[in-house]
Amino acid sequence: MNDMTQLSEFQMDSLKELGNIGSAHAATSLSIMIGHDIDMRVPEIEIAPLESIGSLINPDEKVIGIYFQLIDGDSNSDGHIYLLFPEESAYSISDMLMCLEKGTTREITDLEKSALMEVGNVLISSFGDASAELLGITMLPSTPTYRHDMARSLINEIVADLGKTTKNAILFKTALTNETNNVNGYLLLLPEPQTLENMLTLLGAKVNGG
Repeated sequence: MNDMTQLSEFQMDSLKELGNIGSAHAATSLSIMIGHDIDMRVPEIEIAPLESIGSLINPDEKVIGIYFQLIDGDSNSDGHIYLLFPEESAYSISDMLMCLEKGTTREITDLEKSALMEVGNVLISSFGDASAELLGITMLPSTPTYRHDMARSLINEIVADLGKTTKNAILFKTALTNETNNVNGYLLLLPEPQTLENMLTLLGAKVNGG
């Protein structure tokens, strides 16, 4: 499949279901980790060719980027995931994790970086669990790589590095909330073409009751 932008409503609903299950896993894991309730939702999914992802994310804002390669059970690449948090959202996540008053964090030190990396591990592991639960697909995340840069720079880097093998991008817009914070971010799934075909086939069968 070369043109993901032509996915049917049924296929989009299937991807939404994956996002919902992954976010439910993530909310539970994060709540346990910090000792109070956090809700996570995926209110919107966008599809675009890889070279067009700059139209889905504001390229002129500074972001925290946490990158993972996805490996299947046979040590082959299934694709890539990039978590992107606008800088202000990253500050709010740090406040949430360390139980600080909203607006306390105003810079990313090693402590905040470590907290954000841990959130990245939890979120990606949760989506991996969702894939295993819903589809029976094992996708193991690599050790994460951390970046703090302009979104434009990260997007250009993604296109240059992955454009030869990855044709399409799935963007899960995420929302993390607790009593005092509402944090938005992006989970950018960049599947290998065959992985995408397999996911859509299995998702379709599951959503259709197969």
